[in-house]
Amino acid sequence: MSSMLYTMGMALDRAAENGFSVRLLVEGCWLDGHVAGNDGTGVVLENAQGMHSVVRTERISAVQVTAESPYRTSIPRGSVHAATSFGAEDDLARPMPGPRATVVV
Repeated sequence: MSSMLYTMGMALDRAAENGFSVRLLVEGCWLDGHVAGNDGTGVVLENAQGMHSVVRTERISAVQVTAESPYRTSIPRGSVHAATSFGAEDDLARPMPGPRATVVV
């Protein structure tokens, strides 16, 4: 696990480098498009209608990127029929044990 902080600026740079579309929350309104430029002070956002917006970076409250997080870890998928070291009776799902009760004598 990395201790690196993933900031809005990093998300915008990554979206620009990889051509991901983004949504920016600015003053309560969502703006959709592709990042055409980002200099840290402002972001140029182009949309599908051929228009662009210039937004001050300090006014952006949230960034949504249409891609998986770069820090997402994948969980290997196994087959339900995969061989295990457990016996057949252990192949059934069971609830997790609850907290242990304290026995007073």
